[in-house]
Amino acid sequence: MHNAGMNGLYFTVPSYDIFMHILGGIGIGLAVSAGIKLHGNKVIHKKWFIVIGVLIVGLVWEFFEIYFDITGFPLWSTPHIIDTVKDLIDDMIGGGIVALVYFFGKKM
Repeated sequence: MHNAGMNGLYFTVPSYDIFMHILGGIGIGLAVSAGIKLHGNKVIHKKWFIVIGVLIVGLVWEFFEIYFDITGFPLWSTPHIIDTVKDLIDDMIGGGIVALVYFFGKKM
């Protein structure tokens, strides 16, 4: 899906970046959730662990974008900062979805 974005969807479909960050947040959240299951009940506050894990990976990704200058905006300009914050919020939405599913799934 990222290749499709790099071949034009990021530029022609304005919400494609939002979709990809939310989907990425879901993917990272599921990976963190799987890691939690591997460690059994040793992890406390599992839902927060998922959300914080997604935030950390999102921050690493944003630093990757800064290092390789792939944001499309001048470094530390207002559009760059807005894009970075928006991307992190989108990542957190995806992670929050996984945390909510995890939370409500445990109640069943």
